[in-house]
Amino acid sequence: MLDELAWEHAVQDIPEEGLAVERSATPEECEAIARSLELLGCRSLDVRYALLPRGGHVHVSGALQAQVEQTCVVTLEPLVNEVAASFKVDFWPETEMPEPSGGAVDMQDEADLEPIVAGRIEVGRVVFESLAGAIDLFPRKPGVTFEQPEDKSGSRQPSPFAGLVRIKRKR
Repeated sequence: MLDELAWEHAVQDIPEEGLAVERSATPEECEAIARSLELLGCRSLDVRYALLPRGGHVHVSGALQAQVEQTCVVTLEPLVNEVAASFKVDFWPETEMPEPSGGAVDMQDEADLEPIVAGRIEVGRVVFESLAGAIDLFPRKPGVTFEQPEDKSGSRQPSPFAGLVRIKRKR
């Protein structure tokens, strides 16, 4: 079970017609997410997903929206980013997990495969991993660009690769 989002469902509690779920992370869950993903904060996380039994396995598909606080990689100032992602996963009993098919795979169309552990489907882990994968690794404030610093004489500092260019010319 995941500590950040302990959202799970017992397989036996999912009706044959499926189950639609809407969840929002609690302030404590948002704090745990921020800590785990090394964010300044997680203001909100809202998720909608459906669990559909399909002859021996359970298909889970959904979407998340979150607001996360990060540090701008240029200004080092805090900023808030909107994050959106979708997910789809097929949960199978551990002993019945299908073998991955060989050949070319279209990653967008295929649902991930996950085991049902102790009769429970760990949706929280899927949501957490989807959020982690959708967060901008190099966030910037809107309109901000990196400007190379000037040296003491007022001219731009040479590129770190300028030395390599000089060495190449000497050959």
